[in-house]
Amino acid sequence: MIAAALLARIALDPVASSVGAIYAACGLAVAVGLSRRGHAAAVALSAVACWPLLLPLLRTTAAPPAGPLHHRIAEVVAALREIMAEPGVDTVGVPADLDGLAAALARADERLAMVDRMLASVAADAAPTPGVAQGVAQLQRARVTTAAEIEAVLDGMVQLRLQIGLRSLAGNGVPVQERLRDLRCRLAALDELAALELDR
Repeated sequence: MIAAALLARIALDPVASSVGAIYAACGLAVAVGLSRRGHAAAVALSAVACWPLLLPLLRTTAAPPAGPLHHRIAEVVAALREIMAEPGVDTVGVPADLDGLAAALARADERLAMVDRMLASVAADAAPTPGVAQGVAQLQRARVTTAAEIEAVLDGMVQLRLQIGLRSLAGNGVPVQERLRDLRCRLAALDELAALELDR
């Protein structure tokens, strides 16, 4: 009853209704800005009511959702960092190479997540045309190839870790830097493999 009376009074007061319209317009503008920066829909919608509190979020971009191999990548990279930090392991220049490889793996994983989202959205469409079905099949094959290559690079990192451990027992060094560069080259070849899948 009180809210209805307040709304009726605002409706009759031209200044109050103008201020309310400006506030709502600002809220919608902030909501659109947040949505374009990748923030969750609930966060963007809440800007309509309390946009002054959410203005700082306009300066940030939401982190993309983690890919399907995110946790395995983090575990393998952390384990390799740990063994490379052990005494007696020659790590001259290696951290930069490992950082580059970890960043390349994260980018490849993000692309997998994007493809998964795309395939899910297309699958939600009813009765795709034959052309769309063929495109989906090509994209699924390219995704499988990419995921297999990422897994192979991760397996190579695990093997490198084991080689470091075995060679340290014998007092021999492992060409860690060269192995990491080889793994980065293999990861860089993912684009060519995906292109081959799409040309089929």
